[in-house]
Amino acid sequence: MKRLSFILHPSSFILFCTVAVFAQQPYDVGDWTSYRDFRNARALDVGAHEVFVATSGGLLEYKLMRKQWYDPIVIGYGLSEPIPLGDPVLLLFDEGTGYLWLATREELLLYDVNAERWRRMERHLWGPGERVVNIGVGGTDVYVETVPEKYYPTFFPPGSPIPTDEWWGFITRYKGSRTFGGFLLDIEPAEPADVRWRGLRSKVPIPASDLRGLIAVPPVGFPSLTLPFGWTWFPDGTLMDSYLRGMPITDWMIDRYGSLWTTFWGGGVMRADLHAITAEFFSAGPAGNDVRAIFVGQDEIWMGGFNSGDRQGISRASRDLISWQFHERRDDSRLRSTDVFDIAQFDGDPWIATDDGLLAFQKRKKRWSAFTVSDNLFSDQVRALAATDSELWVGTTRGLCVLKGSGREVWRIGNAGIELAGVNDIAFCLDTAYVATPHGIFKGSIHDREFRYWPMVGGFLDAPVPEISVMGPEMWWITSEGVLRYDQNTGEAKSWRAETWLGGEEPSCILATPKFVWVGTTASGFWRHNRTTGEWIQYTTADGLLDNRVQVIRRDGNDLLIGTPSGLTRFYWNRPGRAR
Repeated sequence: MKRLSFILHPSSFILFCTVAVFAQQPYDVGDWTSYRDFRNARALDVGAHEVFVATSGGLLEYKLMRKQWYDPIVIGYGLSEPIPLGDPVLLLFDEGTGYLWLATREELLLYDVNAERWRRMERHLWGPGERVVNIGVGGTDVYVETVPEKYYPTFFPPGSPIPTDEWWGFITRYKGSRTFGGFLLDIEPAEPADVRWRGLRSKVPIPASDLRGLIAVPPVGFPSLTLPFGWTWFPDGTLMDSYLRGMPITDWMIDRYGSLWTTFWGGGVMRADLHAITAEFFSAGPAGNDVRAIFVGQDEIWMGGFNSGDRQGISRASRDLISWQFHERRDDSRLRSTDVFDIAQFDGDPWIATDDGLLAFQKRKKRWSAFTVSDNLFSDQVRALAATDSELWVGTTRGLCVLKGSGREVWRIGNAGIELAGVNDIAFCLDTAYVATPHGIFKGSIHDREFRYWPMVGGFLDAPVPEISVMGPEMWWITSEGVLRYDQNTGEAKSWRAETWLGGEEPSCILATPKFVWVGTTASGFWRHNRTTGEWIQYTTADGLLDNRVQVIRRDGNDLLIGTPSGLTRFYWNRPGRAR
């Protein structure tokens, strides 16, 4: 037999090294963090130091010793690519290996908790229409059990979160290595011994010995607790809020420190202290995943979008995006709409442009005020806001208004020539106000408020302008054709066509900063333009972005807050030494 031999040329070694370098992620853990509505929680598992929660929005992690939540995980950091968690349904934390097994609708993922890296272990291991209902570890093996999705709701009898034994007849089991996977169909009829399970198998009554002397209430054995005002917890695990909305329990477990952890579909996570017999709730992420308006305040961040369903609305969060509060339509009769187009701060309070009036949240009194056509607005459909020290400029679908600070009177602004209607955005550059509309740009003095139509410059045709951003004397705006910069001092204009510089995608939003200009698009993520070198760099879901349709970009110090139809992404753009 003739033996084949290979000679490795030195240049090949250089090539392999180069490929290896570029295959690595140019980001560190924490550079990209996304936030979705995490209140639909499905499953949990508790280790010695962590609590992990699987929600429809992603994964939550709580550190028991530090008593704090870590950044949520919606897009995982893989060895060479970002790994979307999709729609998680079940998880198990293996303390022996430090691995977290996470099952989504279609994939089985593995999270190395210590290395903070994700791996795809199996894709399409189970067939379409199947759902993972159990994950177990024992010995050197890991087990995954599935059932037909359509039968899953029938396993739970009325009034109890504990499943019947009917699911045993529908089980398909897969078996793999506890460290590297390699799953195969398990045809062994005998039940695996000494296996720790999470899923249907772990939904059993709580032993009375684990309740620290508290009285167990059947069928599960949940104790009676002192809940925050307005909340009720029923024996079957259902949680009810002050609006009488029931949220079924989905999982429960007691940690080694005497806390009962429970998850609810629609209610997030509850931790009950079995020593103090009290409970607290944890709700994270925006009240609805559509984010198209963001305001970064001194101590909080407000955001909103087209989120008008039940339990959806306007969100505000702490600057670290750990503590969240929500405002629904049913919270106040003045909240006639939670479809949000813009948010600004004026007179110390946040003001919100909605599809049914202008809202102001009075922080001191913690109540809402509403302004409509009866208060002299041109229209109830408010689209844009911009504030000066003494005035709030309000753009509506039928014209431009100004609200005075002290008496909060609304004045309508007229214009000569083409009607100033359908306001998309308002920006101030020195003593000039620019108004973006579906017809183009209107320009006028902030003092005499006489506005006239301003023909497009920079070689662009007159077209709808979605947004304007101002940096010093420069005004930046976007149209379907691309990006345009205009220097008000010199009158110089320059343009960048989308077909050349933005991959042919239509711009959707823009943010000008001292060093960079950030441009979002309708389908290809967002771009960074270096004002000094002229370089354009693209960022997409391949980098860690949640959705390639970008609706708003705002700066928060060294972070960018990026709103998409799928949620909010925070990007640490200013990490020292990063090329991107």
